Amino acid sequence: MIRATYSIGAYKLIVVQVLLSSYETFNYLLCRDGLAILIDCGEAAPVFQVLEKENLQLTDILITHNHGDHVGGCRAVQDRLGVLSVSPGVESRTFEILGTPCRSFATPGHLDICKSYCFPDLGIIFVGDTIIGGAVGRMMDGAAEPFFQSLEKIKQLPDETIVFGGHDYLEENAAFALSVNPENDAMRERLELYEAEPLAAVFQTLENEKKSNPFLQAESAEEFAELRLKKDRFG
Repeated sequence: MIRATYSIGAYKLIVVQVLLSSYETFNYLLCRDGLAILIDCGEAAPVFQVLEKENLQLTDILITHNHGDHVGGCRAVQDRLGVLSVSPGVESRTFEILGTPCRSFATPGHLDICKSYCFPDLGIIFVGDTIIGGAVGRMMDGAAEPFFQSLEKIKQLPDETIVFGGHDYLEENAAFALSVNPENDAMRERLELYEAEPLAAVFQTLENEKKSNPFLQAESAEEFAELRLKKDRFG
C-alpha cells in the first residue's frame, strides 16, 4: 500500500505501509531512474505490488533492526528478486548507493543492534524504531545509556534533515509529551497539523523533532531512562 510519495531532486521516496492488520509499519522505497532500494521489509506482498506498479527494479534492502515487522518479508523478496540485504549488524560505514552517499551508523537502544541510514545529500534519515514521530521506541533488549547516546548522535545532523521512522504513533506520543510538559507548543502545533496532514506531522525535520519530542530534550541517560519508564506506564 502506497501511503505517500515524495520528490527529492532526481529521487523519489515511496512510503509503503505494510502489516495493516497489526503493526502498520512504514517501509520505504528510495528510487532513481527505474532502480530502487528498500529500507526495511515487514511484508513482501505490498513491496512486490509497488515495484510492479511503479516499474522499479530493486537492487538492495537496508535493514534498521531485526524485529519481524521490519524484516518479515525480506526472505521472500530476496528469494524472488535475488537481491541482497544489509544487516544492521554490519559495520558502520559510508557507501554510495543509487548514485548518492549513504552513511550507516549504529543507533542501539530499542534493540542492542540497530542501524540508521542517513542520506546527507538528500537531507533524509531512516531511523527505524529509534525515533517514532514524537517519541522513541521501547527499550527491548537495549539500554538507556546507549539509547541516549544514539539520540545525541542523530541530533548532530543538520536541523533540516527529515526523520523517517517506522510507525505512526503520533497521537499517543503527543498525549505523553503534553503530559510531561503541557507547555510543549511545538507538539501542540504538530498535533494540529496531524488532523489535516498526518504524514506531514509524522515526518518532521530534525529541528522540529528536537523541539517537540521530549526524549530528544533529555540532558542525561538518567533523565532519558526516567522518561522512557513513564512512557511505558502511560495510558
